[in-house]
Amino acid sequence: MNEAQFKQQLQEQGYGEAQSIDYEPNMANDMHTHDFDAFVFILSGEFTLTTEDGEATHGPGETCQLAAGTLHRENAGSSGATILVGRK
Repeated sequence: MNEAQFKQQLQEQGYGEAQSIDYEPNMANDMHTHDFDAFVFILSGEFTLTTEDGEATHGPGETCQLAAGTLHRENAGSSGATILVGRK
């Protein structure tokens, strides 16, 4: 998937406009939840999403989705990560 296709999917699925987030190298946050659904596109680096069901690492051009209220943690790889995220 490319960035244009991701933005098209955001629109088709009712998400808000994509926002860019930069994560520092080796960033790791604590387990938490959000009150919105998130659809994520990885622009650069390595982005790991950990939930109670396990963890999945994503690289450039890959996507992941997370339902509102899901307990999770985000981690960036050794070179950091830049993602686009749409929320609804």
